[in-house]
Amino acid sequence: MDTQNIKKINFGTKSQLAKLIASENITVQHNQVKTASFDTLNRILTLPIFKVQSGDVYDMLIAHECAHALWTPTDGWAKIADDNELRSYVNVLEDCRIDKKIQKKYPGVVRNYLNGFDIMNDQDFFGIKDKDINTDLMLIDKINLYYKSSKRLPFMFAPEDKLWLSKVDNLKSFKDVVDLAKLLLNWQKKQIKKMKKLPGFDNHILVENYKLSDEKSDNNVNSKDVKDSDVQDSKSESSNDTNDGDSKSEQEDTKESDDKTKENDVGASNPDGAGGKGGLKPGLTAITDKTYELAKEKLLDTETRFTYVNLPEPNLDKIMYSNKKWLETWKNYRFERLYGSKDRRIKYLNWLKNDFTKFKNDNKKTVMYLVKEFEMKKSATAYKRATTSKTGIIDPLKLSSYKYNDDIFKKLTILPDAKNHGMIMLLDWSGSMCDVIKQTIDQLLNLIWFCQKINIPYEVYLFTSEVYCNERGDRSQRHDLNGGSWNYKHGDGMFENFNLINVASHKMKKLQLDESLMYLYHLGIEYEDRYARYRGSDYREDRGDEMGSPPEFYLGTTPLNESLVVMNKLVPMFKKKYNIEKLTFITLTDGASNSNYYINSVVNTEEGLQQSKADTGSPVVKIGKKQYSMGKNLYGNVTPLLLKVLKDQHGINTIGFYLAKRIRSWDFDRFVDRKKYKDWSARHDQQQKIKSQFNKEKCAIVNKEGYNKYFLINGKTMKVENADLSAVNDNMKTGKIKSIFSKSMKGRIISRTLLNKFIDEVA
Repeated sequence: MDTQNIKKINFGTKSQLAKLIASENITVQHNQVKTASFDTLNRILTLPIFKVQSGDVYDMLIAHECAHALWTPTDGWAKIADDNELRSYVNVLEDCRIDKKIQKKYPGVVRNYLNGFDIMNDQDFFGIKDKDINTDLMLIDKINLYYKSSKRLPFMFAPEDKLWLSKVDNLKSFKDVVDLAKLLLNWQKKQIKKMKKLPGFDNHILVENYKLSDEKSDNNVNSKDVKDSDVQDSKSESSNDTNDGDSKSEQEDTKESDDKTKENDVGASNPDGAGGKGGLKPGLTAITDKTYELAKEKLLDTETRFTYVNLPEPNLDKIMYSNKKWLETWKNYRFERLYGSKDRRIKYLNWLKNDFTKFKNDNKKTVMYLVKEFEMKKSATAYKRATTSKTGIIDPLKLSSYKYNDDIFKKLTILPDAKNHGMIMLLDWSGSMCDVIKQTIDQLLNLIWFCQKINIPYEVYLFTSEVYCNERGDRSQRHDLNGGSWNYKHGDGMFENFNLINVASHKMKKLQLDESLMYLYHLGIEYEDRYARYRGSDYREDRGDEMGSPPEFYLGTTPLNESLVVMNKLVPMFKKKYNIEKLTFITLTDGASNSNYYINSVVNTEEGLQQSKADTGSPVVKIGKKQYSMGKNLYGNVTPLLLKVLKDQHGINTIGFYLAKRIRSWDFDRFVDRKKYKDWSARHDQQQKIKSQFNKEKCAIVNKEGYNKYFLINGKTMKVENADLSAVNDNMKTGKIKSIFSKSMKGRIISRTLLNKFIDEVA
């Protein structure tokens, strides 16, 4: 079997196909199993993962496995588990029954069955390449190939064989299958007994093919020997195979399908394949079926594994750290928990207020530029979408042209209603941000003031691990499954305990907001100064005593993925409450999350909720009946997956800011689209283009899966630079004046490049 050019399978598409075949919006899971199974309680259909070259083959296999899952009872196999020969016959006849049912119910899969068989037969899936199908096979194998080929193979059936075929055509239930299998097996044994009495039997081809010389006894079948009348009865049964009979059969099919919802015994084909436990022994087994099942096992994908998880329900009461609580924590820290000279502390607070006010005033031009560009682009978009219609009122100015112009009516331009905008911003409050936290906060403040000026609803959160850890005094509790940030249930994905600190909101009063932002501004200075001292510098001078911060607000780990999960709860609430049509979701982070590699799942055990030890596959997140898969490449794909969930479920616009204080050449390689640029040379060329753009414009829009736009920027580029010509005097030469003017204008143009790109996305 040639498996060199295996076709990549779109599991999402195949899941939709399985749902259609199952006739309901069930949950479809692909996993490393040999056969399909159906969980009737939770309505979950589990399918094997195949690696095939043909879409027809895969679709045929899906249809076949779905048919087994829908109509083959598990307990039926359990009753014949120890009977190799009977199990083989049942497997063949059951395939005939359920394949007929699925093709009758969905005629669209008939083509898949036809093409799929041809492809498999060409690759000798049935082991008949060197065999004469009319002389080298027993009846059970002829039946198997005859029906799998959709009755196209050139068999020459004896009249007695045709009676058995009519019985196969009339199979209605699994019980019918088992009964007929017993009859056929006993009949076949009777024929072998007759053949043994003939001269030259030992040299017969059937002896070699079926290892009949090794057969010790006619065991494994307890039913009575088949009678000739059993075969003859098929005549009358065959005569009843009319259109009315088909209608009756369809009713029975429906009833059987409905019964599966009431019983837990419907759910899988033979769990061990045609070979059962340990494979089939030599004897009167269907060798084509055994060969087919072994070949099909080779199609099973042993590399692709999935872990299906639901997003856990967030415990918002424990996750959300309100702006009120944020301000209270600072107040208690300043006046009760902070040690040192009161005078020096007051001196620093006064300096902080003045410096924060100066920063706010210095950035008014930046904010107003953002506002101006936003309003212009919003208006331009509205006029672009405007419609013009005739009013039915005659325009007097056009009346004179009525003889040669029909358009003499006044026109009305209708502008579409403006969309209600909103923003949610997440700031990474982790230790890896320490070196760029000041620049990041500065840009965040500009975004907040921008939202204020255009009067749109907004919320700003810090995502952090430190509040939770400080409250419990134990960092190991970040992974506690009970009583933390999540209300877990069996099958949920496992995430860390964390908090979202609401530091700014449109609902806050002006004085409260200013105070809150001042503390945020202080934290930027605090961390910048702290790392400046490590570099041998001191920026404090005579500001007063160092204020520091409450332990709850220390930089910690990076629960970005956890925050994205919670956003699935907060975003729809936010949109509904404020009637927001266009929500811009912004992350300001260095991009990496704690659980960026993998999502473990939670299972319910006798000891309570525990992390599953067997989950080693790519996460597939389930939202209702929809699924989102990471694919085979695990590393770094959880965050894009969760962002895709947010965009698909809530229709938001995702923007990412990566603020770099300094960046090395090889860092640009992280932002090259590896799916698009696969070889090293092409990837290196793209890396250099990003580097060139970043150096020229001090920013670059780079590839980052999950984001509509991802901005790689220098920490100071969002500040609008205005031409500063104060240094120019009468004594300067013309060349010097020209140089000062050129530099000031260049800085202004570069600084506004990013702002324009950002507003394009927002407006």
